[in-house]
Amino acid sequence: PNDGADNDGNGYVDDVYGWSFLSGPGGEVGPETMEFVRDMNRLSAKEALTGPEKKQLKKYQKRLKKDRKSAEKSIGFMRTLNDAYMEIEAHCGGTLTIDCANSYKDGEDVGFMKKLVAGGVVKMLGDGMEQWEIKDEITGGFTHFNDQLAYHLNPDFNPRDMVGDDPERSDNPYYGDNRVYGPDASHGTHVAGIIGAKRNNGIGMDGVANNARIMTLRVVPNGDERDKDVANAIRYAVDNGAKVINMSFGKDVGHMDAYVESAIQYAGDHDVLLVHAAGNDGHSVDKFKNYPNGWNETTQTRYDHWIEVGASRYGDYEKLAAPFSNYGEQVDVFAPGYEIYSTVPENRYQSNSGTSMAAPVVSGIATLVRGMYPELSAAQVKQVILLSSIKFDEKVIKPGTKKKKVPFATLSDVGGVANLYTALALAQSIRDGIE
Repeated sequence: PNDGADNDGNGYVDDVYGWSFLSGPGGEVGPETMEFVRDMNRLSAKEALTGPEKKQLKKYQKRLKKDRKSAEKSIGFMRTLNDAYMEIEAHCGGTLTIDCANSYKDGEDVGFMKKLVAGGVVKMLGDGMEQWEIKDEITGGFTHFNDQLAYHLNPDFNPRDMVGDDPERSDNPYYGDNRVYGPDASHGTHVAGIIGAKRNNGIGMDGVANNARIMTLRVVPNGDERDKDVANAIRYAVDNGAKVINMSFGKDVGHMDAYVESAIQYAGDHDVLLVHAAGNDGHSVDKFKNYPNGWNETTQTRYDHWIEVGASRYGDYEKLAAPFSNYGEQVDVFAPGYEIYSTVPENRYQSNSGTSMAAPVVSGIATLVRGMYPELSAAQVKQVILLSSIKFDEKVIKPGTKKKKVPFATLSDVGGVANLYTALALAQSIRDGIE
């Protein structure tokens, strides 16, 4: 390890724990632009545009103006929340307690907004949240919208020089380095914990699979991932022995679609299962595409080694579909993705929500099934997970709406929630039938 040599001859030096396609001689890519902004720049740089290209460029420009205006409006509100939180923290001498936050809230000179924030702090403390979690919750919005203006929605921002490759060329996959931790490993660590955190050790939480070995591949920045990196990471994972690839990312604009599709097919040709998060926009992926996805443009069919996962939540049946989850016929199945408690860096744990959390639940199930029943193909494991899912006929609140109810069965292909126990039982019965 770290001897500066490509010991296994795979073309990647010191890739003991995986590989980062987002780092290089110039450093590590943290924030990035959105794909539609990059596509807008590509069109703007062309000498002559076709009619459809001109129309698309205007659409991008209109979207950029609208999104920046929305971010500017939101950042003012979030700055107020951030300032209020910092004032409460200072009032408490740096250590938040319920009594101290209440004393601040009841102060005579405290304005309405600050009282609201203090009340929120009291509630979160009462719910058992740690101080660092509360700070992230309240101040995270300010950081999010600030990043949008400075990076995501900034046509002049381009961090790719750090990597040292040409992001428009797909003929050389040998770039990046072994700095898989990256500037912020929170999201990836949370996902990895859901899949394979050590079980039954009395610490934190239990991962789904006790047989998981994590291969870390960094391709997702703080912004939209680049298709080239996604495709190369899929091929890397396949070539280095992965049997299940979890993909907790996505975007609404594709770029190098053919290159990504070739990597997806490459995984299928090598019997590797791909599990992808459906997205958190609360809309139909049948109408609004989420990239990458499991649709094979060449054959006009769904890939049989790809599972698209929506997020379910606990509680009343009518709230079974998480309010943020995407849905549609191209979503295969739902899985728990609401307030999922898992690992984060620095030996800590926290609850996160999103289809990014639902996908690794399915990846964990797939990992166990593939480990216990290695004779089953990726396509068979997909069918095991889908067919064994727990079906619900009840009407639920449709994601993205406040009150509209639809049958849960209409929100995905199989109308069910993935379940480990039933998946293993079905896999066993299939093996018994084979034997």
